[in-house]
Order: sequence, then C-alpha cells, then structure tokens
Amino acid sequence: MCSTLHSAHAGDTVQGRVRDADGHLVLKDIRVPPTVKEYNRYVFYDQQYIMLFEMNKICVSMFLHLSLQIAIVNAFLIYKHITKGKGEVPMHQKAFRETLIEELAVAADIPAPSSTPHRAHHKPVHISGDNTTGRLSCRHCHAKTPVKCSSCDVPLCFLPSRDCYNEWHVANNL
Repeated sequence: MCSTLHSAHAGDTVQGRVRDADGHLVLKDIRVPPTVKEYNRYVFYDQQYIMLFEMNKICVSMFLHLSLQIAIVNAFLIYKHITKGKGEVPMHQKAFRETLIEELAVAADIPAPSSTPHRAHHKPVHISGDNTTGRLSCRHCHAKTPVKCSSCDVPLCFLPSRDCYNEWHVANNL
C-alpha cells in the first residue's frame, strides 16, 4: 500500500498464527507496514458499526411489525368478546382486518382499495379440447385463437407474444 502519510517500513509487527515445521499453529511476530496496521485498526470498528446499525434497523422493524400484529389480534379478541356479549355473531378475523383497514383509510382520508370480486370470475378457458378445432377470431386482434373468457364469452388471444386477453379486459375496465 502506498501512503504519503506513513513511512514505508516503521518496524511495526502484529501477532499472527503460522504453522511451524511440525504443522502446529504458533504465534509469530509478522512485519506489517504502518498503513496496513492503521487500516486494520479502524476497519474493524467501521464494520462493527455497520453491522450494529443494520441489526438495529432490522430489530426495530420486526418490533414494530410484531407489536402492530399483536395490537390487531388484541382488538379482534376484544371485538369478539363484546359482540358475543351482545348475542351477535362476530365476523371472522380476516373480515375484521379488512374492515379495520377500510375504517383506518377513511379516518386518514386515504381512498380504500377497490374491491374487485367480479375479476375473480374472468378466466381464460379453451373453446374446445383441441387447439386446432373450435378456434374463433380474436375480438381484439382478429387472429384465430382457441381461448375465450369464461364470463364474457369473448374469444381472445392468450399467448406470451399476444396477450389480447388482459389488454381487452383492461381497456373495458373488467
């Protein structure tokens, strides 16, 4: 290593493990340039600081996530206890979480995520069991296709090179 701050050889040594003639590890003084010695003295602390900082970030993130989950579960248990006390049937935890998200979004003036139950029924299906028979003209690109939408009953291409199925559904807000 070259340095204008340090001399080339100052006679500094460090203890290092070296194998002797019998193959046993023994401590031996090894000459080291001052630049390398100073670098090794400070790089260890830098790496420790970086590791501690990253670990702290991970721990804080996990703590906040877990404490939020615990708070939601506790809120659900309180809701369930109160609802059963009134003689009503409580909703499931998944429905409770969805309702909680919607109510928190309203309280924070954030638009709630749009529910799309109708998209679950739009699935590409084959027109017939064979790809060569029963092909119809694609409504989007007018090429022959063996696939149609199950709920729209519209023939659409569903290929990696031509994805008319998704393009048509996005264009028609379906």
